[in-house]
Amino acid sequence: MEKFEPLLSFIQVKLRVILAKNQGYMLSWDATNLKNTGDDLIKLAHEVYLQLAEVEHRILHYSLRDAGLGMRMRALEVQKRQIEDKDKEYFRGVHEALENICKKIETGEYYKELKKIGNSKLRSHKF
Repeated sequence: MEKFEPLLSFIQVKLRVILAKNQGYMLSWDATNLKNTGDDLIKLAHEVYLQLAEVEHRILHYSLRDAGLGMRMRALEVQKRQIEDKDKEYFRGVHEALENICKKIETGEYYKELKKIGNSKLRSHKF
């Protein structure tokens, strides 16, 4: 578990940068930039996969990866047509979900809850 805090910090810093850029992209709704956000999320997920697997917490990898893939695919669709309100709602929703994860990491709540789950698993394996 002690390896996990620095990894979470790394993820939080990288994710905060991605979210800051994406916030600006959502002002212009430029599909190329929104696709780049997706690519950045996929890259971050790939960067941290082995470390997350080592601490048996792949779900964060999958969350980042799936958010990135979804944004990338939607942005590629939008490049072929005009952006619609449903697209904007989708991009905002992904952004808000990632913002929530980032805030939970920043406040320490993410790690705290993960420790609870880990302790619960340890207790259930003792019986």
